[in-house]
Amino acid sequence: MLKPRTRHERALFALWQHLRPDDAFAQGIDTCAGRTSILTPARRSAALARIGRLARGTRDRTAGRLLAAWRARIVLEEPLSAPAAVFDAIFSHLMKEGIRADHMGSLARTGKRALNLARKTWGSKQVPPGMRALVQLASDGAVEIVRTVERGVDSASTRESLENLRETLDGYRKRFELQGFDPAASFEETFEALRRSGSDLGRSRYYARALRDLWDYRETPAQVEAAGLAMLRRELPRFRAVVRSLANELGCAPTGEAVEETLREKHGLGKDKIMPFLTELREVALRVADKRLVAINPGYTAEVIETPEYLVNTTPSAAAFSLDTFTDRPRDIFLMTTDERSARRPPPGDLLSVLVHEEYGHCVNGSNAASAFAATPGVLDVVNGPSVCVSEGLAFQMELDFLPIVEEIAAGKARGPEERAFVDFFERWGGVERCAREYEFHTLQGRIVRFLRVVGDARINSETQDIVHFVEWAHRRTGLQRATVYYNVFPAHQVLGPGYASTYAMIGENIRRTQADALRRGKTLRDFNAYATSIGWPPKSVFEAKLAAWARR
Repeated sequence: MLKPRTRHERALFALWQHLRPDDAFAQGIDTCAGRTSILTPARRSAALARIGRLARGTRDRTAGRLLAAWRARIVLEEPLSAPAAVFDAIFSHLMKEGIRADHMGSLARTGKRALNLARKTWGSKQVPPGMRALVQLASDGAVEIVRTVERGVDSASTRESLENLRETLDGYRKRFELQGFDPAASFEETFEALRRSGSDLGRSRYYARALRDLWDYRETPAQVEAAGLAMLRRELPRFRAVVRSLANELGCAPTGEAVEETLREKHGLGKDKIMPFLTELREVALRVADKRLVAINPGYTAEVIETPEYLVNTTPSAAAFSLDTFTDRPRDIFLMTTDERSARRPPPGDLLSVLVHEEYGHCVNGSNAASAFAATPGVLDVVNGPSVCVSEGLAFQMELDFLPIVEEIAAGKARGPEERAFVDFFERWGGVERCAREYEFHTLQGRIVRFLRVVGDARINSETQDIVHFVEWAHRRTGLQRATVYYNVFPAHQVLGPGYASTYAMIGENIRRTQADALRRGKTLRDFNAYATSIGWPPKSVFEAKLAAWARR
């Protein structure tokens, strides 16, 4: 079981629990149950002073970068932070324990206080239209999750507290209202509202600092944009070639959206077939993954469940969570959404791509790190926080790593009992060759979308291009529909903060380069990924330095 080893680690571990008790509870610190952090002006000053003292007393890179991120999260607070924190706290408790009345009542009461404090803080300040749109999105998500808890709780007093919180959220949302913008509206209505009102975020003065301190980037905003454009130029031709080939085979228009829609119509699985398919697929795919993709610790288990109704709106496809990391019973949960309003008829290759990302990326990362399988992480390497974005880059690269594996199996070049079982399974679903083509399409489409996130993140937050003009540019550049670009670039990822949208592709690209170096030096893909998943999720520069050192040894 992972524990702090030094006095300084204990001090940082305690500070983390103070600043993010909901994260700490999810990872096994039960004394943090039902708590959220409310930073009044006095507590804010005290927290910053505490961070400063700890930063002056350390030369450890991990500790230094975590402290910088925690300080930046406080200093760079935005009006969307309060409703986002309400959502995060309730969501983490739902993942850990479901609906428990006393904890939900406590979260509702503290959430209301935090919102009232934030409203007072921002009450007289001018807020740009794009930021007001993000407040609407964050508040809408928080209202929806509160409503779902209300429907599932038995305690009358807790329901009253939740109702008060929901009313406070409604009032907060109205304070930042953006005329014509409605999170529940169609894309056309949303886009027209942003076109009329403008969509600048007001982040240009601190975007570079957010990249550096929140996410541990050494690159400038201009370098981030250039990297995204370079990745897009490199891989767009291959994606277009795959689209043309599949479109010819399927008899549809040669666009990514047309191919995806046709695959859903012809090969997609209905709601009642997704979980049985995924359950059987995991049995055969895990053996292939452990043999060829990533060495997995012998004690690995992950609970794969259908996304509960109260989380469908916040989990449109799938999600993975590492829980109780700081206990002797760490566990991982993989949610799969089957609700047809959110996940309509995914084809087998799409489900395989989701499985690779969520399970062999996120879940194996959580399990291998918690068990110190192929590396020895410390407690600061696995605390949840801004540095958890490292796991996104790792899962993103896993999708690409698995592509040649499934292609070799489909071509009959990889033989063995594990591969044979994999082939036999897909015989009932159109054959492994068709699955491989679908997997390639979904993997490459996902890469293009994530490269656009990098470019969009840099341009939108630097205010060199607003979301409306970026969507128009991306549509012309890639052929993806405007709605696809918008929903993948703006709502969820910009709510998570400036810089987060770049994490998948930027970190994944660095992992890809280090992996290539390791393979040239005689290391195996399986061993490389075993070490990468066992490091944990320390700050970006720490993770990359450890991985590069392993590759060279």
